Amino acid sequence: PKGYDDRPIDDGDEFPFRLITYKHILGGQSRTLPNNYWLANVLPKNYILMNKRTAASIGIGEGDIVRLTSATNPDGMWDLRTGQRIPVEGQVKLAEFVRPGVIAVSWSFGHWAYGANDTVIDGQLIKGDPDRKKGVCPNSVFRTDPVLKDVCLSDLIGGSTSFYETNVKVEFVKKGKIENIHLATDA
Repeated sequence: PKGYDDRPIDDGDEFPFRLITYKHILGGQSRTLPNNYWLANVLPKNYILMNKRTAASIGIGEGDIVRLTSATNPDGMWDLRTGQRIPVEGQVKLAEFVRPGVIAVSWSFGHWAYGANDTVIDGQLIKGDPDRKKGVCPNSVFRTDPVLKDVCLSDLIGGSTSFYETNVKVEFVKKGKIENIHLATDA
């Protein structure tokens, strides 16, 4: 990866995997997952997809909960600046179509807004829907540009965010098990 000044960035060996994101066919920019309850019934959350060889190399198994960290977010936490911090953690699903050394996470999940939390409007408590929080949003672990300092790396040709140049570490959190695997096809 390169920064805005076109100089190479080397995060060393501590972050050995390349993080990419994509949009699941059931997800999109808005009004799809997770707030469309019909779609969310089919795909209630996303997964951290890894090739089985990559997972085995670090002792991770199908269904395990892991945390993603990067050079510019070494604790793997979203700081919402409201006193709330959310870990960038999700459940692993092994997928042979993911290249070894690559970690893939679909967009559209892991929201903390969108009605996911309780809020007070005009003195009235509006209960949040915890189903809207399901899954993981990887954005906070995208590497921050060393020149611009407050944005992630950019695709300087296309002028957008670079969704494929952040190196991450995958840290085991706890054992887990994928339930309803027939519904949980995140590919």
